Amino acid sequence: MTGTEKSSLVVVDPYNDFLSVGGRAWLLNRATLNAHNTNANLGQLLDHARSIGVPVCYAPHARYRKGLFDHRKYLNPSLYLARFFRTFDAKGWGGRFKKGLEPRPGEFVAKEHLVSSGFVGTDLDDHLKHEGVDHIILCGCLSNTCIESTARSAIELGYRVTIIVDALAAMSEADHDAAVTSGFPMCAHHVTSAEDWISEKRQ
Repeated sequence: MTGTEKSSLVVVDPYNDFLSVGGRAWLLNRATLNAHNTNANLGQLLDHARSIGVPVCYAPHARYRKGLFDHRKYLNPSLYLARFFRTFDAKGWGGRFKKGLEPRPGEFVAKEHLVSSGFVGTDLDDHLKHEGVDHIILCGCLSNTCIESTARSAIELGYRVTIIVDALAAMSEADHDAAVTSGFPMCAHHVTSAEDWISEKRQ
């Protein structure tokens, strides 16, 4: 870490379908959401980042609409599921950001990513580089898919990466644990909790 480091909190896929009761993936995600107090931790991270001037960016997943996958010759399992369940319907409640975790006016919302990485096919890297950001703090959904993929892309692009492990969700505790114990240590520079990150920033 250097004295010239500039950070941004990057929130990945904070949609109702993932984080709210009644969302299409709620029943799968609720065990990790409850175990890690994810929604409350996300709210605390956002509040603290905003209060100390750390810019907040959003890296949203592509919201379902007719024809979304027509240009893809090969669909992997996650894309098949998204097409079948119409996850994050662009016309519905599930494709809206969870209340209390939505962007505030002036905060950057990247172009939607189709598969897992918040950087691939989006303008997130261009925005961060333009703003002089070289350190991203990742939180959101899902631990072993979009968070890990976004972290790996960020490393390839030259960013320092911090992951907040209790501000994440996954479709099972096994998926979350695999990311935390195996995936994250091999790609992130710093893996920490919401409480510890907030404490570090208060010092």
